[in-house]
Amino acid sequence: MASRAFQLLACRTGASRLVRVAALHRGLSAAALSATAAKPALTTSAAQQRAWFSSAKDVPTKSDRDGAGTLVLPQSYASAVRRLLKRFLPQYQAASIGKIVYESCSTYPDYKEFWIDGCQMPDTFQTWFSTTSLYVWMAMVRIRADPNAKHYNQGLVDCFFQDTELKMRSSGIKSSRIVNDTLKDLVSSFKGTVMSLDEGFARSDAVLAAAVWRNLVPVDENVIQVGEIVHFVRRELSRLDKSTMEDLTTSKFSFEPVRKPTPPPASQTE
Repeated sequence: MASRAFQLLACRTGASRLVRVAALHRGLSAAALSATAAKPALTTSAAQQRAWFSSAKDVPTKSDRDGAGTLVLPQSYASAVRRLLKRFLPQYQAASIGKIVYESCSTYPDYKEFWIDGCQMPDTFQTWFSTTSLYVWMAMVRIRADPNAKHYNQGLVDCFFQDTELKMRSSGIKSSRIVNDTLKDLVSSFKGTVMSLDEGFARSDAVLAAAVWRNLVPVDENVIQVGEIVHFVRRELSRLDKSTMEDLTTSKFSFEPVRKPTPPPASQTE
């Protein structure tokens, strides 16, 4: 009879009240009941998570830690992080790498001596853009051999046109509409330059000379040293091919002058 009444009481009051009634029958104090109620039982998933994170396999011991707060990820998490970094890290590195490479392309040593004085080209914005495009293209040819060439070349071109816009605005052009329209034309011109130089690089010196003439001569009457420029392009592309990406992205590579200084003849002993 008493057990039947106890079952009815459990149905009406629920599991929590059943625990309290059973505890009172066993003589537990009210303080013990409060302490028991204040500490809820873990669910199955929570208990599994606590056991998982506190397992000796995943959390290093004190002797294994290099310092306080060291956390060792499980192998599955570490593999996932490596895959994500391998996929997205080149995109975040592209801007900084492009800036470093562009500094080498925009600081060629003989702009005034060869391109302006030697080739009799006008010292204008268009001349600067055309000659810098040639150096940027040579760097792009080398970067294409890298697995992350798409991101790195995009970072290089972005830096080139950011500098182009800065030079346009510093020259006194205030209208954003004029700047944007001019940049669109320059982007189209740069794409054509890259395509024609690629063709000349792949085919012959004659085709490369024609590409240099079409893209570097702003006025038909100007006479430039096409033969010297073709020889210079081949020479610098060979140097780039022998260099590593680390040389290019750490400022260890720099372009040489078009006309390399002739070393003095060795003294002849009598």
